[in-house]
Amino acid sequence: MTFKTLESSEYKNLYFYRTEEWDWYTSDLIKIIDSKNPRVITMDPWPQKIYLDALGQLTVEDYIHNVAKDYPKGNVPKELDDMILQLLEDLVYGEKVVSFSETPVTLEASVLNPSTEEGEIDMKGIWKGMYQYAIPDEFKDDRMVDVEFTITIDSVTGKTFSGTVKDDILTGGTPGTGIIQGTFDNDTVTFTKNMPISSIIDEDGNHLNDPNKKHSTLIYKGQFSRSKQIITGTWKFKKKALYWKGIIPQLVSRGTGTFVMSKV
Repeated sequence: MTFKTLESSEYKNLYFYRTEEWDWYTSDLIKIIDSKNPRVITMDPWPQKIYLDALGQLTVEDYIHNVAKDYPKGNVPKELDDMILQLLEDLVYGEKVVSFSETPVTLEASVLNPSTEEGEIDMKGIWKGMYQYAIPDEFKDDRMVDVEFTITIDSVTGKTFSGTVKDDILTGGTPGTGIIQGTFDNDTVTFTKNMPISSIIDEDGNHLNDPNKKHSTLIYKGQFSRSKQIITGTWKFKKKALYWKGIIPQLVSRGTGTFVMSKV
């Protein structure tokens, strides 16, 4: 197949290679660590594909024709070369994470491979972390910036686990020892948190504990880091609260937030 834009492109016979270290952010998404600016870059699927394919061993012409071979016969987009050339220009001159070369380039290991090796999951043991409230600042106090907790997982069967959790009272946590029950796969973790004592925050920001009531069930959903040693995600109440807007009843979340936890 002949690509008209490619035939006249100044980059046609140039090799292209990535220049920055990178890592897997999720199982499908990478992050690039920009050495020139204090930032981490994530990309849409197409520029990410080109970045990962930027190994310095193919010319732009060879690469575009290789990509075209992945399409069923007769279904190659007419503007495939225009798109790839534009994205390459963005990566080279915009993001500055890819470069051109007149000769093949052998990448250093730090750029060729992800910056961290993929670890193995070991849920059993102690995890320390903190959670934050996604509520207006006027309802927060100094103890609610980062509420610390410790989870001890003592039972793992297949892809399910259970254990206990203790919040740090001094940082605004709920009193008592709670129960953790959850499931996991290679990428994600989901678990419930049930505390023995009800704890709410009133309109004045006061923490009110009721030892005669159990705390409402909380659901945590997170994602493993590539090393499998860190889990980040969000939490919410399992049940919603009934709220009346005039004469119309509405179910709204009792609260949400974020969390991070690391294996000790």
